[in-house]
Amino acid sequence: MLASHGAIIVFTCFFISFAYSDCNQDITEYINGLTSDSPQLWALQMFDSSTKAPIDGIYEKSFAIQVGNFDQCVALKGPNGPDDSPRFTGQYCQFTFQVAQSQRAEVDTKNVFSALMSRYTSKENQKKIEIPYNKWAVCAPSSCDYEGVKRVADFNMRFFASALNETPDTYLVSNSCYHVNDGTRILDAGSWSFVAFVLALALVVLVSTVLDVLEFNISNEVVKIVISSFSLSKNIAALTKLPTSSQSSSQLNCLNGMRAISMLWIILNHAYSNAQVQPMDNYITYPREFSKQWFMGPILNGYLSVDTFFLLGGVLTAYVPLMDHAKGRKFHLLKYYIYRYLRITVPFAVVTWYVSTLNFYVGNGPLWLDTFYNTRKNCQKNWWAGLLYVSNYFEGHCLGHGWYLCVDMQYALLAPLIIYPLMRKPKYGLIAIGVLALASTIANFTVAYIEELPWAIMLTNIDQRRVAYYWEYIYENSPMRAAPYLLGMALGYLLSKKQSIRLPKWSVALGWFLSIGLNATVVFLIFIPYSVDYVYNPLDAAFYGSLHRLAWALTLSWIVWACVNGYGGVANRILSWKYFVPMSKLTFSSYLVHLPVIYVFMALRQTPTHVAHFEILYWFSGFMMLSIPFTLLLYLWVESPLMTLLRLIFKKKKE
Repeated sequence: MLASHGAIIVFTCFFISFAYSDCNQDITEYINGLTSDSPQLWALQMFDSSTKAPIDGIYEKSFAIQVGNFDQCVALKGPNGPDDSPRFTGQYCQFTFQVAQSQRAEVDTKNVFSALMSRYTSKENQKKIEIPYNKWAVCAPSSCDYEGVKRVADFNMRFFASALNETPDTYLVSNSCYHVNDGTRILDAGSWSFVAFVLALALVVLVSTVLDVLEFNISNEVVKIVISSFSLSKNIAALTKLPTSSQSSSQLNCLNGMRAISMLWIILNHAYSNAQVQPMDNYITYPREFSKQWFMGPILNGYLSVDTFFLLGGVLTAYVPLMDHAKGRKFHLLKYYIYRYLRITVPFAVVTWYVSTLNFYVGNGPLWLDTFYNTRKNCQKNWWAGLLYVSNYFEGHCLGHGWYLCVDMQYALLAPLIIYPLMRKPKYGLIAIGVLALASTIANFTVAYIEELPWAIMLTNIDQRRVAYYWEYIYENSPMRAAPYLLGMALGYLLSKKQSIRLPKWSVALGWFLSIGLNATVVFLIFIPYSVDYVYNPLDAAFYGSLHRLAWALTLSWIVWACVNGYGGVANRILSWKYFVPMSKLTFSSYLVHLPVIYVFMALRQTPTHVAHFEILYWFSGFMMLSIPFTLLLYLWVESPLMTLLRLIFKKKKE
């Protein structure tokens, strides 16, 4: 037994040393092929595919992400071996590169250049940089491991470092290497299972649609509903059905417009926020200049769109059971929980399954592994936390935007503690809402003041570590986000009473004036901490951070109440536009799929871009168009059939 173990160890050591020897030989041949009097084409291509030195615009941090030439690297083939086949192919990797501050006293071009580089690449300044630390490209032989790739990176950067009287100091980025046939593009079992699921679902949809179109006679009513629930013709007809003029405003038609507009707002905000994590040549001026332009207020404060959804969620969570109660229907707690969980979880699980598996294989590029390796890893590790709606308290989200679903589900699970008092003792229910909203606001103020958190999620003018703390302590923390949802429940109670309140014109005008004024104040006050001469004050940040979401929810509550009660005017005609109805139905599926679409676009980029408003609006239009087919697939194949089946199981009337 010992002898066999010894043989295995000797063989393993021999294999490793042989592989490393191949790498050494290949690196030597690369250097010789590059520096000889007759340079080899493959060596020139390998060097050309790599980052050699920062490009112009150092002050703009344009050097931060230099991706080289990915396609050229992975396509090149090294010299032939004894069997007349290439000994290796190009292996694309990413590395970081630090330059120490020059110690020379004289001021010359090299010293100025060195000072600029050290300002943004030294280890001490990495913590202060407003973007991820630099990531540069190296093309190395596929026979090399970490140490071999580092040697190639050091060799390539020697030309640049020698100009600064420095030695290369490179560090390979983990999980960033790729070469053809390295095994990373072979679909795993989870991906094949997802493909099988999609094909099976497509077959079910096809058969159901054919049976429905041919009006195949099915005597059993339950079987007929189950089969027709997957029919594309029925689901498309239901999706595109528009309300008639006879439908009353008691159906809260204005909520459709709010929901649709807020979804577009979220996509636009994500287009702006994700622009700065890709290769670009204006990392400095992009956030700084944009934060000074008055029309950027809705983007800098775009996260309020999520609070709109929290408010609407609170409205419907209270309104529906209270209306059922008024009609003599009993509120079944267990049915409420099961229906709510399945209604949200099934589409969420399908998207999680896709991101965990097949999404990793749908593209490739210099930023692909860096974008999706950890995403897939987090999904495979923490998928259960997302489907149990507790991942907002875990590190490593599967879906970055899944935190909202977690918080919203947690509110829905606790909502009956408010719903029951609103049914039986409304005064106590409203008091509970007021106390909890006040407690949430006070907690926001206290945490923000003690921890010296920023006003909101800030792009510039603030220590980005504090922004990370804000995200953890406030943004994803359910008790801290509860005020809009609670206010929505109070509004849902008021709307369910169906009380016709006559207001004089002056009071209606005053309500709209205060609502619009407070709304604009909340949105545009964020420019204060972005101003050049602003000095951070924890008291200012705590006041704004704790009150702006509550104020935003109050302004929207007035708009909803006014629209439902006949005081909406032009606003109600816009928000109740009948074409917002199908858009509103698609918002949940659109929310689930839009961010993976954005990430794929960003991960496929191979060249830097100059970020400008027109560029981002161009992306925004593309993101919407690219999201539409995936949104429709998820809605028509999963979400709509699911709602039909749940209504059948729980004997709920069609919404």
